[in-house]
Amino acid sequence: MGRHGTRSQQSDTVDADTRRHGRRHEAPIDIATLIAEEIGPRPPMSLGEAKTAALLDARLRRVGMRLSAESYHASRLPGYDSLTVGILALIGVASFFWMPLPAIALFAACFGTALLMLVYGDGPLLARRAPSQNVVATRAAGELQRWRLVLLAPLCSPPAAGRLMAAFGHSLPGRILRVAAAAILLALGIAAALLPGSEARVWLWYLQALPTTALLLLGVAALAVQFAPATPGAINYAGALATLIGSAAALQDLANTELWIVGVGAADSRAGINDLLRRYPFDPVQTLFVGLDGIGAGTLCYLAAEGTWRLRLADALLLRLAARVVDSGQATAAPRAYRGGPTLAGVLRHRGLRAMTIASLDAGQHVPRKYDRDDTIAAIDPVHLDTAVRLVVALARALDAEPRT
Repeated sequence: MGRHGTRSQQSDTVDADTRRHGRRHEAPIDIATLIAEEIGPRPPMSLGEAKTAALLDARLRRVGMRLSAESYHASRLPGYDSLTVGILALIGVASFFWMPLPAIALFAACFGTALLMLVYGDGPLLARRAPSQNVVATRAAGELQRWRLVLLAPLCSPPAAGRLMAAFGHSLPGRILRVAAAAILLALGIAAALLPGSEARVWLWYLQALPTTALLLLGVAALAVQFAPATPGAINYAGALATLIGSAAALQDLANTELWIVGVGAADSRAGINDLLRRYPFDPVQTLFVGLDGIGAGTLCYLAAEGTWRLRLADALLLRLAARVVDSGQATAAPRAYRGGPTLAGVLRHRGLRAMTIASLDAGQHVPRKYDRDDTIAAIDPVHLDTAVRLVVALARALDAEPRT
C-alpha cells in the first residue's frame, strides 16, 4: 500500500488516549520521514546519529518524559583488524619456505587475533574511538510499581554494504570463518615444518595459499563494510524510533509499570548496551526489555527465539503477553524464529536478562532492506507503523495488568 494513499487511514489509527490527553501527536510515518529524509543517513558516532538523538530527546520531552543524554566512546567496525590478519598470513606464507619458524609465529599471531575478534567482536583491536550517546527517557509508575519496561531502538542506520558483504565483513559467521581459516593455516604450517626436505612439505606450502586467500577476502569484506556509506535507514531504524515515540505518547497512564524509552547509539558495537547496563544495574526479575529492530514493511513479528547459530528463547512472560495481545485482536503480528545478526534485545537476552524483539521480517525471514541503499521512506507502509505502535502499547498495558509472582 502506498504511503500517500493511506493518510486518511493513519488519522483513524491514532490512539484514543492521545486525544484524551488534550494534544494530537505526530503520526509515526511523519516522524520516520523526518529521520530518514531530513536527517538522512546516520552512521554510528556521526553528526546524523547525534541529530537523531536530539530529535528523540525533543519528542519524548514533548510527551512529558524525563530525559537524560549519556555519552560514551565506541569503536568502528573491525575492518583494520581483519585485513591485518590477512596481511600477516600473506607475509608468513611468502617467507615460510626459507624461514619456517618465524612464519609459524606469524600464523599463531593470526589465529590468536582472529580468536580475540571472535570473543570480543564488539571491541575492535585496531580502531579509532569516537563519542556516541544514548537517549534515556523515563516515566514513573502511577501507583504501586510492579514492573519496569524498557523499550529500545538504535539511533544509527546500517552501512549500505549489502547483506552478504555484511555477513562476511563483521557479523558472527565471518568471525567464525576467520578463526577456522587461521587455524587451518597454523596446522598446515606446523605440519610442513615437521617434514623438512620432502615433496609433501612443498605441497603443504602450496595449500597454505587457500586459507590465506580466505583471510585476505574476509579482510577486504570487513574493510568494505567499515567504509561503506550508511543507508537512509527508513526501516532500519527510523521506523523503530517512530514506534518508540508513538508508544511513549500513548503510554501515559500505566499504573504499575515504570516506562523507559532508550535510543541506543553505535548499536553494532554494543557499546551503547554496555554503557546502559553499567550506569543502570537493572533488577533482572522486575525489568523486561523489548527491543525494536527494523520496522515498516514485510510481516510484523515478535521473535520467539533468535540467534545466528543457536536459537535462544525470548522471555516467557513477554511471549505469553504478546500472544495474548495478538489473539485478542488488539494488533496483528506473528511469532517467528530469527537467525539474523544480533539485535539489541538478543544481546540482552544472551546476558541473562528478560528480553524480546519486535521486528519486521520479509519472506526470507530477514529484516527488509537492511544494508541496502534503497532503504528509503518510500519502502515504509504507514499502516505497518501504526500496527507496531498498537502492538507495543497493548503489550505494555498487558504487562501493567500482570501481577508479580
